[in-house]
Amino acid sequence: MTIAFQLITSAAALGEFCEHAQGAEFIAVDTEFVRTRTYFARLGLVQIQAGERTALIDPVALAAEDDGQALLPLWQLLADPQTTLVIHAGGEDYEILHQHMGQLPNAIFDTQIASAMLGDGDALGYAALVEQRLGVAIDKSQSRTDWMKRPLAPEQLDYAAADVFYLQQLYPELYELAQTQGKLELILQESAWQAHKRAQTIPDEWQFLYFGNAWQCDPEQLSVLRELVAWRYQRARSSDLPLGFIAKDHTLLDLARQMPDSKNKLRYFKELSPVTIKYAGDALLGAIAKGRDNGPLDIPLLRLTDLPNYKTMFNAIKKLAQQTADELGINVALIASRRQINDVLHWCWQIPSHAQDQLPLPDLFTSWRGAKLKQPIEQLLK
Repeated sequence: MTIAFQLITSAAALGEFCEHAQGAEFIAVDTEFVRTRTYFARLGLVQIQAGERTALIDPVALAAEDDGQALLPLWQLLADPQTTLVIHAGGEDYEILHQHMGQLPNAIFDTQIASAMLGDGDALGYAALVEQRLGVAIDKSQSRTDWMKRPLAPEQLDYAAADVFYLQQLYPELYELAQTQGKLELILQESAWQAHKRAQTIPDEWQFLYFGNAWQCDPEQLSVLRELVAWRYQRARSSDLPLGFIAKDHTLLDLARQMPDSKNKLRYFKELSPVTIKYAGDALLGAIAKGRDNGPLDIPLLRLTDLPNYKTMFNAIKKLAQQTADELGINVALIASRRQINDVLHWCWQIPSHAQDQLPLPDLFTSWRGAKLKQPIEQLLK
């Protein structure tokens, strides 16, 4: 099926479309972006279905048109609390929209969350959901498009249009089912929470608490690792490069454990790029020295599975999650994954209270999950 769409490349056309979209009962939204060689995602396209109109909004063309205000009507439309945004698996979409809008969209209905809670299967992809619900097979061959390259080919634009055209058709069906099954409020709360989660930030100084193998460090090495992890985030943002381009995780761990004190010694770390050593070597060595000067870090990070009562407490929380799932009539995987249970144990057992004051709560302690699980889990852990 050929989908008719409007490619918007001017501020005038965008303003007219956004005015039209304000009158729609809801709008279907998707974004296309590129994030292969940068820290910050680069927005390549915004797709919106409003009523019978499908618009592909080109931020690359619009950014070249004026002083950066051309997209303002779009951000105002998406921020309007009276406008319901229908989106599928919006995690990264929320992140890049927050980056550009300076705030989160309002009134979100995530069709992946809805389909999972309605029993279609966990984390069903858009194409699979469209085929399952609407009987339409979508061509996904353009999923690896470079969305920053211009001009975009007709088949790429067709692919982008399909991402919102069928989303608009899915929403009324899923909404009605959600109401019938008494799950609408739960779906809306989870959709809002997933967007909120993407806007949360962890201060650089506490990022090491979430570093996978930090437990391998002794207290002095942990102090160095804290500074190295913070340095990598700062370097990645200032250079707009992926974290792994600055230094991979295992390289940071090796640096923390060996604590080199000269550029010559940095060259022994084979996966540390010569460019990083040349342009950021002094700052890297400064981070190592700062960690050593601060002295041993009195935060006993251990491997969770080595902690006393880990298995007992993990299973007890899993049982609580199953009880909640039975009560709500949804799959337990939507309540608490293994990672989410580990996160809450890590939070309660290993993150010091003065750090907790500056960090986002674990998933099981917030939103509708927290209302059901926070108090029972805290009682368990006492």
